[in-house]
Amino acid sequence: MNTKQISDTLNQIFSEKNKRIIFWYDGDKEFDEALSSISLDNAELLRLDEHGALELKIKLEFENPEDKFILYAPWHEPAPEADWLFDIRLYSHTFHADNASIILKELNLENQSLHPYIKRRKAFFRSQDRLNRLKKWIQPHDTEDDIDLKMLAVIARSDQAEPFSILMKLFDSLCVDGKFDIADPSNAPSKIWMEIEKLELMPFFWKMLAQTFGYVNEDSTNLTDFLIRIFVTDFSNNIKADLPASLSHFVIHSPSVSMNASVFLSQWRSHTGHFRNYNIVSQYFGSKLKIDDLLVGYDKESLIDVMTFAAVERRIISAMRDQIIKFQENGFKEIRQAIKTRLDGYWATTVFGEADQSNLYKTVYHALENAICLFELRKKYDAGFSYPAAQDMFSAYVNELYLFDQHYRIFHELADKADVAGWDVLKSLRETVEDCYSGWFMDQLCLKWGDFLDAALKDNLFDRWRLSGISNQYDFFDRYIQPTLKESARSRLFVIISDAFRFEAAEELNRTINGKYRLKAAIEPMLGVLPSYTALGMASLLPHKTIEIKDSANADVLIDGKPAGSTEQRAAVLSQYEGTAIKADALLSMSKDKGREFVKPHRVIYIYHDQIDAVGDKAVSESNTFDAVRKAINDLYALVSFIINSLNGTKVIITADHGFIYQEKPPTPINKSKLESNPKEIIKSHKRFLLGRNLGASDKAFSGNTSVTAHTQTDMDFLMPKGTNRFNFSGGARFFHGGAMLQEIVLPVVTVTEMKGIHLEKSEVRQVGVSLLGSVKKLVTNRPVYKFIQTEPVSERMKPITLKIALRDDNELISNEETVTFNSTSASLDDRQKTVKLALKNVTYDNKREYHLVLRNVDDTEYDRIPIIIDIAFANDF
Repeated sequence: MNTKQISDTLNQIFSEKNKRIIFWYDGDKEFDEALSSISLDNAELLRLDEHGALELKIKLEFENPEDKFILYAPWHEPAPEADWLFDIRLYSHTFHADNASIILKELNLENQSLHPYIKRRKAFFRSQDRLNRLKKWIQPHDTEDDIDLKMLAVIARSDQAEPFSILMKLFDSLCVDGKFDIADPSNAPSKIWMEIEKLELMPFFWKMLAQTFGYVNEDSTNLTDFLIRIFVTDFSNNIKADLPASLSHFVIHSPSVSMNASVFLSQWRSHTGHFRNYNIVSQYFGSKLKIDDLLVGYDKESLIDVMTFAAVERRIISAMRDQIIKFQENGFKEIRQAIKTRLDGYWATTVFGEADQSNLYKTVYHALENAICLFELRKKYDAGFSYPAAQDMFSAYVNELYLFDQHYRIFHELADKADVAGWDVLKSLRETVEDCYSGWFMDQLCLKWGDFLDAALKDNLFDRWRLSGISNQYDFFDRYIQPTLKESARSRLFVIISDAFRFEAAEELNRTINGKYRLKAAIEPMLGVLPSYTALGMASLLPHKTIEIKDSANADVLIDGKPAGSTEQRAAVLSQYEGTAIKADALLSMSKDKGREFVKPHRVIYIYHDQIDAVGDKAVSESNTFDAVRKAINDLYALVSFIINSLNGTKVIITADHGFIYQEKPPTPINKSKLESNPKEIIKSHKRFLLGRNLGASDKAFSGNTSVTAHTQTDMDFLMPKGTNRFNFSGGARFFHGGAMLQEIVLPVVTVTEMKGIHLEKSEVRQVGVSLLGSVKKLVTNRPVYKFIQTEPVSERMKPITLKIALRDDNELISNEETVTFNSTSASLDDRQKTVKLALKNVTYDNKREYHLVLRNVDDTEYDRIPIIIDIAFANDF
């Protein structure tokens, strides 16, 4: 109650209406206790219930005929014949200051017929805070329903005075400690719900739901029933099949507003402040309705547009997995498109935890994509591998066959994340992937590549260990380092050597770097030394005139007669060439200034990184090999960035000492090679090779000499088990290297340079463009369909773009919001088109003003705004 406003009004009457006496009737005694707060200018307030009529007449007309008085009566205005002061009232002013009148004026409401309504809502107006918050919503011409809606918005403290926003706030209040159960008395009652009931707004609340959603249930009107019907109606609106019989009676069949159920749930899901509680409520009703069980009979095509329940996502994933396992003859195009659709959907893009920002649905879909890529490669090479020479097969691996290893690795990396989370949905697919990779690809690859290594073959590769146009690992320094150092006395070169960083992983790193501003990367293959183990591979990468293998127990490697096993020893070797060596962790721990001080005296810096081999070459951790590869890729990009940005490096070369093979399937006794007789002069025994002198030959192993395969001065023989076999399983059995298979000896050389000057513009990384197809200026249906085209194909420097597309009134959503990723790599315009279906919220639209089709980036910045006219009434007329 605003006593200041009353005081101001009374003083204004005295000054403007030239009246000296004001009768104030307060029949409801609303201001009886507040009279002492009334502040008057030179006027006296008298209570009629404290003075007799004759006494007052004398005081007003004879004793103080010029003074100003306010005569307060705690009763209603009397009839003239019953009023002893009526003659005075005729020349005075009569004032009515009941609370309803004050509120009407304070809210600036023009319709005085609202007076009885305001009185009925007196409980709401008892709080000055509620009144103050209501003011910002009120418009002069508001009706009772308008005001009731805004009162609900005040109670809920919603962002907007409209049903969707109010309901989101209400349902938030029903989620306690990550749980939703309004039937559970242990849950704290919703303060919002109690206030709606206490302030007598419940009838309007149900009226609002009837008007907005068509929800009417004469038997049982309650929130649980309402929510079930909203969720089921959304499910029904989007499923491309008949509903389960146990759900059909829950569908709201109002033709005009039932679509609002889908628009509301879509907006709830997409709201950054409320989506987490959508997940909780959806999970609750999905469980209550036994949605998991009901979906068993549905295929992915029926469910592809349904986002209502997470159970739908699980069912679609299971259906896709089963289809992929069946290895469809007509290919996987349809499944690929379905995966793209679901990856843009709610459940694959939402965040489920505050700490963990990952999304397992997204993870599983990407795993399915990589399984498809693997199976498509398998189908392409269904006849096996056939190449006329080792050179051709080496080139085939570098150009495409490495993708078998890459997709296999990424699939398992993603599937492992699902397993750790307790999801076994990919278990059966793992077996199919393993059959494809280990049971087919590795067998076929080893058989054909083994043909070029067989001693029975004239001019076999072991006899020369050189391929035309391919550098050998032992020529690395002369081929890649020395020419750069000779170019300029001021040039400085950084060389990163990552232990066991195989070619397919380097190819992914190469693409990553090429997607970054100012950086350009190029990858080429190098033929690794044999045996392909760390000590020999690391030594071969150093500058040298001679390489020797000592006849010691560890077969230590000497560079120009000096040891080169430790970082310090390698630094000593490099010091003869104005260089040094350091471990990656040590370099990254330096500040910018310390790092620059360290590299300043040197022209070539060798940086040693060990992640993959450190994890994979131990039985206890080898199962984490593919996680180690991911970390290595991230580490190496961070290292390149540090060198370029902090150490003023302009050229970085990344390579490896050897590659590796990893198979998820544990080896069996058949994978263990046993020689007919044990050679006597073995110097080093390894699971993939034996190194020594006079080792002889065996039908179960390849044989060679390091003077040919590693250019050593030492004449050292080696034996290697054929294919992926091992001599022993010590130190781990699934991760291995040291042999001559392509994954072990095709080594990457990634050259990274900083782009400057006129070339800098070419390094710009941007997103593809998106345009609306056709001219859509008028909307005449409540379910519009729009087509968009991606203007350029995705490439290394042209990135995909994800847009949120919706219809808006200014910035207020008036439809569902669809998330669409434009990521096509196709050169065909037809392949780069995407269709977006929207559902318009059923409210009244003005066909004389503009609304907009709005495209927003994922960070809610605006990408495009297209004006449209909504003329639904016109469409309905015809």
